[in-house]
Amino acid sequence: MELDRRKFIAIGGAVTAAALLPGAAAWADAGDAATPGAVDERKPGQSGEPEGVWLPGDTHVHDDHSSDGSAPRQLTNQRDPGNLPVSDQISYAESVGLAFLPLTDHRTFDQHWDPLWRSDKLLLLTGEEVNGSPHSIVLGAVDTVVDGANPPGSAAFRHVQQSIWDTHAQDAFWSVAHPDDGEYTPAAGPNDNASVQGVDAVELWNASSNPETEIDYAENRWNRGFRFGGVAASDSHFKELRPNSAPGKPTTWVFAAERTTRAILDALRAGRTTLTYGTGGAFATIEADLDGDGRFEAMSGDEVIVESRFLPKRAALRVRVKAGVGARVLVYAAPGRSAGPVATYVPTKDDQTWQIPLTLTADHTWYRVEVRAPGEISGRDADPNLPDQLRAATSPIFVSVKQAAVPAPEIALPPANQTNDRAELAVGEAGGFAGFADVAVDGQVTHVVAEVHEDHRTSVVYRRLDGRGNPRSDKTVVLSGTSGTARAPRVVASGSDVWVVWQDAQGQEQPHRPGIWLRHSHNGGQSFGAAERLGTGQGRAEHPALALLDGGHPVVAWAENSDGAFDVRVQVVGVDREPVNVSAAGKVIVPGTSADARSPIHPASLFPALAVTKDRRIVVTWQDNRFDPDAGWTGHTPPAGQPASGGTNPDNWEIMASVRAGEGESWSAPVRVSGNDDAADRHPGVAVDRDGAYVVVWETKALSASGANLSLRASRSTDGVTWSAAEPVALDPNAMSQRPRVAADPDGTVRVVWYDSRSADWRWKVFTSRRNPAGWTPPLQVSTLGNNTWPAVDQGAVVFTSDRRAARSQRDRTQEIYLVRQG
Repeated sequence: MELDRRKFIAIGGAVTAAALLPGAAAWADAGDAATPGAVDERKPGQSGEPEGVWLPGDTHVHDDHSSDGSAPRQLTNQRDPGNLPVSDQISYAESVGLAFLPLTDHRTFDQHWDPLWRSDKLLLLTGEEVNGSPHSIVLGAVDTVVDGANPPGSAAFRHVQQSIWDTHAQDAFWSVAHPDDGEYTPAAGPNDNASVQGVDAVELWNASSNPETEIDYAENRWNRGFRFGGVAASDSHFKELRPNSAPGKPTTWVFAAERTTRAILDALRAGRTTLTYGTGGAFATIEADLDGDGRFEAMSGDEVIVESRFLPKRAALRVRVKAGVGARVLVYAAPGRSAGPVATYVPTKDDQTWQIPLTLTADHTWYRVEVRAPGEISGRDADPNLPDQLRAATSPIFVSVKQAAVPAPEIALPPANQTNDRAELAVGEAGGFAGFADVAVDGQVTHVVAEVHEDHRTSVVYRRLDGRGNPRSDKTVVLSGTSGTARAPRVVASGSDVWVVWQDAQGQEQPHRPGIWLRHSHNGGQSFGAAERLGTGQGRAEHPALALLDGGHPVVAWAENSDGAFDVRVQVVGVDREPVNVSAAGKVIVPGTSADARSPIHPASLFPALAVTKDRRIVVTWQDNRFDPDAGWTGHTPPAGQPASGGTNPDNWEIMASVRAGEGESWSAPVRVSGNDDAADRHPGVAVDRDGAYVVVWETKALSASGANLSLRASRSTDGVTWSAAEPVALDPNAMSQRPRVAADPDGTVRVVWYDSRSADWRWKVFTSRRNPAGWTPPLQVSTLGNNTWPAVDQGAVVFTSDRRAARSQRDRTQEIYLVRQG
């Protein structure tokens, strides 16, 4: 039986136990029961030096939510039960002292809807191994990042580049997975995929590959002006190979400002990492004092600009290695290993530091450290005859003279569209992140809310714009206080009443259990009352939706898993004493057995949207995978005696709806809106048209893991029970259209906005269409400059996230909220 090369580190028990370095011991205690994962060390941090904490984790781990995620599945062509549940990988990571862990299953987000995705000891990052070819890792996104198809005649890496832009619009982290299997070979060098720009990191050390080739690829890119850090990845699939192949082996350590998921993601994007063979053993750091003042102000991942090649005499590198006695410490400068190390040391102490005088011989250079020693091979495809195997490595420190390095790809990106779309800045600033905006218009006043990520925290902010829609009229205010974990805001307004809702874990991320919070302004947004928590559940409550029954009674919907499976709750505030579960009816929950990790079935109801008619009827719509034969599991396990089949990959998500016909009425049983067993239908938006009918728009794609574009579909109903056949909206088979939001214009015509890949400059743009009596109008492009994503609309006012003021194609986090009016 042939096994996927990505998976097994060795076959038939050929892997031996790790050989410890002579005299080496774990440099940090992995057994601190009071603070699980506390294998960290707070840096002394003189004034002007980086301050933070080293946190160990993994960046690439699988479970049975990948169709080939465990040994029984791979060995039988996905016919047999799985043996690697989410909880198994999480508990193992806890046991070895990791501080953070993502589960990066192949092209799915289903693992995060599993009731077992929880930990009291780990910071769990959302994660996914995205794209068909080449593979990439995304951490910190809010849902799956879909890999579409390139239009005819496009460069091969177009879809990969768009994946990076899509990821960064969420302030998420994007890394190249095992570049020796997608971007580079020693014989041919880099292929077209290596031309992507904006990569946050590259796997320098994937245990199922060859770290030597992966390092060669990274050095090739660094020498061409690309700037990114390095990560290590276990790429763990099989519990049978523990401890030799398991989460945390190798380990990515991040130098985070604090122990939060946002701080970890920020550190990963900054390249502030060092890599080790496991949580114990050799550990290396590199720092630089470029101005010779005795303070080492730069560390691995940092990019420093100096005025001249002629540095002060006391300029130096500082290299520190722990638990490396007897190993070789190699310090490299550009161009890297091809030129040999600039310094070599053999530690004689368990904690040893060296300083190296620093001189510049080029306008753009970099410095990094490796630790090598005899012993077990560093990766499955590594050369076993190497006398010294990789045992530790740092990300580089990058140094440039006068200006930062500019990537020199083999294939350039198309020039960006420079047409002015007359959108005005509403929230954010250059160099920072503001995203996931919402908008509400009442009369001459426009209300905008958004997420702002600052100081390694996420906050919900609000801005009230004056009667002319002038974004400079009112200051941005923080509504979520100091919790640092507020996300996904929504806003509605009627007269002097303004309501804002969001999800918030109130700073508590172990376990990750956000709740739904609501604030009310009685004076048109001039001030807000105290935040009120909705619901009493003990699970995760996420992705709220918001509408108004009237000014004093907002309707709030959200997804919550307090009962195991995610269900949609709805509450009319001031009317309902508690939220109502509107999606549970008709679901079949299967608890499963220990004999098959894939046997539990917990269909998920997610991403609700709301609308209210003038006669106070309420409709809620959401995505739901209850009709999938293996809900929550990519691939398909055939019944006994039947051949293996592709099943659904991704899940057969359907759009569903429920209505409340009036006050005192019960919610209707859920009904199917999309009714398409051959597609994944997700992320609905809903509005009420001038006739009082409901109009739902959603994104859809074929049941294909990758290479299939998202497009939009719509349906209409007068009662919320019987829905029209789905019709396409602005269909372009060569484009990706995603994340629709729907609202009525002042004349009652329903308008949809979304972001789309059909632009000639490849960048994501916002488009719109209106539903007239003759049907949906042709798409109209709303935005032009840069990438423009995650739009929202109300009364013809469109807000969206944009990177248009980013100064660089790499290492520029700029995402801001812009406002433009249509019609």
